Amino acid sequence: VINWGELWSSLSPSRVSSLGVMSAVMLVPQDQARSVSVGESVTLRCSMKGESISNYYTFWYRKTPGNTMTFIYREGGTYGPGFEDNFQGEIDFLNNQAVICKAVCEGVTQGGSERLFFGKGTKLTVSPYIQNPNPAVYQLRSPKSSNTSVCLYTDFESQANVSQVTRPVVFSSDSTVLDMGALGSKSNGVVAWSSGTDLGCADTFNQTFYPNSGECRSPCDAKIAEKSFETDMNLNFQNLSVIGFRVLLLKVVGYNLLMTLRLWSS
Repeated sequence: VINWGELWSSLSPSRVSSLGVMSAVMLVPQDQARSVSVGESVTLRCSMKGESISNYYTFWYRKTPGNTMTFIYREGGTYGPGFEDNFQGEIDFLNNQAVICKAVCEGVTQGGSERLFFGKGTKLTVSPYIQNPNPAVYQLRSPKSSNTSVCLYTDFESQANVSQVTRPVVFSSDSTVLDMGALGSKSNGVVAWSSGTDLGCADTFNQTFYPNSGECRSPCDAKIAEKSFETDMNLNFQNLSVIGFRVLLLKVVGYNLLMTLRLWSS
């Protein structure tokens, strides 16, 4: 799950020549939070209370988890860098609302005063869309140490309800997404790491775990259950061969350089 941040609305009075005595202006987002999957569109609305939205110019901003404000859209067709192709803003004068598609809540400014009025914003969460999930549970143990155990639950669907770890562990991660850009795919994963040998992957993730069976039975969500995870010996041999050839190449280059220097010196 990606916390895309919050989109805030601000108002700038820009359509009135004289402000006079203004009532309390307030922007109220239609939703406090929204969740969507990657590729889905989202439409968000922000209502104005205490004034007519027709007296203001509206703006949309994105507030990231680091509290950085990024400009998205200004009423009239002005977009921030990188947002023009993905967002569309408009004003619903009938309902006194500001609307933006594929984003969150906005703002307004009134003419000449440069005073901004901000709403509370809407938190937008974007979840990856994992097609054809193939969940698996692995238990990894170090061949050099018998008191370290790691459980890996991976490749499950985005909507899966992954239980929090209840057994004593040294480390337990939240559900994370690995973006494998070279393969054009993403994968969900959760890791639990214990310094003891009694860590059970089945208990950790509430999955029915069958050691050495090669398969899972209901209600196990994982299609693969491996008791151990080892590296490919052929791959290790190939790595050693590459290192050996590199050492040999360095020796040849060094010998040629030494012979060249001796010829020059003589």
